[in-house]
Amino acid sequence: MLPATFLFSSLVAACPEFSGSHSSAGNLYSAFLKCLCFTAFVFFFGDSAAQNYFANPGFEDLNTCTEYHQTCYSEAWFPLRPAITPLINYKIVPHPANSKDLLIVQVENVYAPGKKRSFAYTMFCCPLTKGKLYKLSMYINTGGKAFYGLDFYMRKKEFTSDNFSPDSIAPDIHIPANAVNNLFGEWNYIESDYTARGDEQFFMVGNLSKNHFEFNSYQRMNNSGDVFYFLDDISFRPINPEPLCKEFESKRRKLYEQNLRHTEHALVDTFPDALTDTITIPAVYFETDKAVLKPAFKKLINDLLLKFRDRRIIGLLIEGHTDNAGTSEHNTLLSTRRAESVRDYFINTSPALKPIISGEGENRPIASNSTKAGMAKNRRVEIIITYTDLKK
Repeated sequence: MLPATFLFSSLVAACPEFSGSHSSAGNLYSAFLKCLCFTAFVFFFGDSAAQNYFANPGFEDLNTCTEYHQTCYSEAWFPLRPAITPLINYKIVPHPANSKDLLIVQVENVYAPGKKRSFAYTMFCCPLTKGKLYKLSMYINTGGKAFYGLDFYMRKKEFTSDNFSPDSIAPDIHIPANAVNNLFGEWNYIESDYTARGDEQFFMVGNLSKNHFEFNSYQRMNNSGDVFYFLDDISFRPINPEPLCKEFESKRRKLYEQNLRHTEHALVDTFPDALTDTITIPAVYFETDKAVLKPAFKKLINDLLLKFRDRRIIGLLIEGHTDNAGTSEHNTLLSTRRAESVRDYFINTSPALKPIISGEGENRPIASNSTKAGMAKNRRVEIIITYTDLKK
């Protein structure tokens, strides 16, 4: 039996609000009950955590992406549609349920409800046995927004935008709005049992609902209109405990070795040694306050494509940026339209390319907006090209 002092210290560590001397007796009692439930959950299910088929289930390990040479997403997890890290007002990101990090999942867009959604996926590190029962569990925080549900989809083939359409599939697991169990604070615990088909290798989380979530425009969490849910400590384990498979570590290592996060054409099982170049297109190549390309731009891009004619482009990320003049909504729209214009020119010139676009608006300046020279630098389109060595 565990000593009482250890239980108490674990309770306070998991639930810092319990230790606040300023809290009222009623609040302390309520916090104690919630935290006791949480601590009991950890102790009762701690052994089964060793059976977890996911790598990096607490999202603590962060990937240093090849494209930007800086941390940009969780190790072993990959963004999908589009493969970019979402800009978000980090003041509204909750403190993780446990430890130091969490997974951000975009579930809706207030400007394009039901049409603009992104997902996250990973690979199971152990095979699932047909007919066997498993339990999926995790913590979820909606950032103060309504919880309308969450979906999970599994299949044999890895996900890319080329082979995946959320409009044509049904989730393998659906967590309905009334299925959350509050444990402490704003974090909720959700779980579901699942009977395996036996061919599942990849696991995806997101919003696959045919109906859009009813968020108002003021509830957006960034200038692009996105709304996010936050996940922590995700687990997928057999109901009847068993030792981890012998290939667990090799698959976990393979997931960690894939460092590309801004292309959907490099897969976990077939990732190349990639190089990255960033080309900055200043706003002088566009008509003032418009997304219309000037003729000089065409020569610039044609010369760029000529440079890469003997290389295999596996990722093409186009980001639009503005200064801070005007409203944030206008700047986001303008930067998106300019990124779209560049994308369309690339596709018309080289149809095999599959660019990903992002309108960042005024959110990522490279110079001070307090001077005209600085504002001019911030008005730009950045083209990040990820490619492999010369073809053989």
